[in-house]
Amino acid sequence: MPCGDLSTYKDLLKQYPDIMLKLPNTAGVTIVAPDNDAFKNYQGFDPKNQTMVTNMLLYHILQGTVSTEAFPEGPATFASTLLTDPAYTNVTGGQKVLINKQPGDVVVFTSGAGSRATLIDGDIPFRGGLIQTVDTLMVPPSRLEPTARVAYKDLTAFLAALYAADLIPLFADAADVTIFAPRDSAFQLLAGTLTGLPKESLARILRYHIVPGTVLLSPDLKNGTNLTTAALDTSGGGSPVLSHVVRAGNNAYVDRSQLVQPDILIANGVVHIVDGVLNPDAPGVQPDPAVGTQPPVFPQTGATSTGSRVATPFLTALPCTVSCPVPTTAGPNVTEAASTTSTGSSSSSSAGVRTTSSKAGARGARQTGLVAVAGLLGVGIGMVGAA
Repeated sequence: MPCGDLSTYKDLLKQYPDIMLKLPNTAGVTIVAPDNDAFKNYQGFDPKNQTMVTNMLLYHILQGTVSTEAFPEGPATFASTLLTDPAYTNVTGGQKVLINKQPGDVVVFTSGAGSRATLIDGDIPFRGGLIQTVDTLMVPPSRLEPTARVAYKDLTAFLAALYAADLIPLFADAADVTIFAPRDSAFQLLAGTLTGLPKESLARILRYHIVPGTVLLSPDLKNGTNLTTAALDTSGGGSPVLSHVVRAGNNAYVDRSQLVQPDILIANGVVHIVDGVLNPDAPGVQPDPAVGTQPPVFPQTGATSTGSRVATPFLTALPCTVSCPVPTTAGPNVTEAASTTSTGSSSSSSAGVRTTSSKAGARGARQTGLVAVAGLLGVGIGMVGAA
């Protein structure tokens, strides 16, 4: 099949023409159009599911004109989309996509569950803005729970601790949050300490891991930045406790915990995985960048082993979601899982990503798909630019 064939995308626009009514009348837009292979490789895609398709298509329309040619090489930045359905997103101004240009003019769009779509053909003008063709569907970010359970299983202990402290509503439902989520090994290292705490004390520690009301990408975490967390000072004032960002070379730390996997999009903001549990009673602690592994900022009680064979703390607090026991007596369903938004992710979301930006192929084959899409967007053949 010719590179960049958009007939499937075109057919979906014809099937769901209401998408066109959501385009802004004044400001331009950027259409991120997946090619036919992208739809074939996406497991669970149902073109007859109107809700799914409509929100998927809206997530592929960026607000404003985003030129990939002019996009600077370097760290990822946010782009807001037209996806605003509260069943899919709780981010002000529309759900986000991450865009970054890598060496060799490789442009990557990163969406939910770490799905990466690589640019095939870029900056094709139409009357309402630009079209960018990509090799993979962008996945609307899921809620925190399915993100942790399915896509980032190293957050199992963090998710379980949130359930143990009754904090799921704050972390998963509040709008516009930045979350610093310790990986499992950090909780294993402090299992004896944390599991022995009263629920209120555990909740305060976990509140120190969320910055409410703002969505911060890793490039926004500049050296010396103070972050207003949801944990409160217990010294009498009751004001929010501030965590502190330290930059050392290419490494970023919040207090003493290093960001090890940043910029994970979720339905209500962004998650950064860190290598240590943060302590609201030690907000001024500094990392030692010369040391590969920072010591914990809590006293350690009991065993401190980590690894896949070490028990993960707080697991008993997680609701059952599969192979759940059937109650033998009548009563309320106490194991109902939290509502989730299906990611529909497939193996193509993390593998098989093209590593070069391709403008190869016959111009005629390229224009076949682009002209059809551009026509649906209200332009003629003459409005579709050549690469």
